[in-house]
Amino acid sequence: MKVLICNFESLQTPSGVASFAIKLLRHLPCMEALTTRNSFNTPLEQRETNLEAKTRYNEIIWMKPSKFILMNRKIHEADLIHLNPFNFSELILLVLAKVHGKKCVATMHSNIDFHFLTPTIGLEIARLIVVYHLMLFLADGIVFLTGAHYRNYRKHSLLRNRLQKKAVVIPNAIESQRIATDSRTAKSPLTCIFVGRFEKRKGIDDVLRLAERLRPEEIEFLLAGYGPLQHPEKIAENVRIVGRVPNEDLFRYYDQCRILFFPSYTEAFGITILEGMARGLVLLISDIPGIREFVREGRNGYLFPPGDIEKMRELFLFLKQNPDEIERISRNNLADARQFTVEKQAEKYLTVYRKVLNHVQSPS
Repeated sequence: MKVLICNFESLQTPSGVASFAIKLLRHLPCMEALTTRNSFNTPLEQRETNLEAKTRYNEIIWMKPSKFILMNRKIHEADLIHLNPFNFSELILLVLAKVHGKKCVATMHSNIDFHFLTPTIGLEIARLIVVYHLMLFLADGIVFLTGAHYRNYRKHSLLRNRLQKKAVVIPNAIESQRIATDSRTAKSPLTCIFVGRFEKRKGIDDVLRLAERLRPEEIEFLLAGYGPLQHPEKIAENVRIVGRVPNEDLFRYYDQCRILFFPSYTEAFGITILEGMARGLVLLISDIPGIREFVREGRNGYLFPPGDIEKMRELFLFLKQNPDEIERISRNNLADARQFTVEKQAEKYLTVYRKVLNHVQSPS
């Protein structure tokens, strides 16, 4: 079996989708990667082919003829195509796969949500819904990251019976070697980390507002990521912004902290959560659909209503005053992260691949 996993951006891009794809590629010898562009100029992985496409608005608008021929050949040589769709670009790969009679599996990473709706976000949602329905019609299997993630898409589906036949839930994964062997203890001042895009939907405004309400000797904030709000006009003295960090280097920053702060308003299954658990960090996380499927309050951390700054502050001060709680939850998270190792999740993907390919071979 030869699987071609396709990603819009090169695999060492600092993003959750790239991090997901790179884990499968490194773990499954049957897999190769085909990526569309490399706008971050990152080194390519072994078994990764990049098409060096020129893009605008996250869509392919120009590709060298030789690269198009290469893309066509890679799809022709594969037994199965694994897509990670969001843009219209993936539809080119889907159409080519169907021209060659290949079966396709798609993993949906984004959520359909209407928080902080703007014209740009509205266009993103419209594009995602169109891409999803075409995947629903043409792909042979669709993977969701949690049960709530599946139900969110089902709510917006025009073909619910078709979705039920094709859908499977497989959570994100963490490399077993990333799971630390010792728990974390509280230090003074207590440091927490935020990792993600600097945009309202991820809660970056709430991070900055909260930091202003906590003294530097109480809590320090380390912010890693990039996005439209990366350079705020006002920043509290207990905030340090390190900007975009390569996926491989993130763990050095996790290990400087004791708390993972995740104030997002919408999420499918942020891989950041598993990374924080794997390093023994306490999770302070928004109580949004899907989170309670793998985060147990009081065991893995604590939940708060999205945007509730006062509740966030209360939880930070509680942990500051109860250092034993940090060590207890840290031990729990190191143990619970082992439920989500790449070895376990990759086996689930292999089961999906085999099921789809066996369906091809069965008599009609």
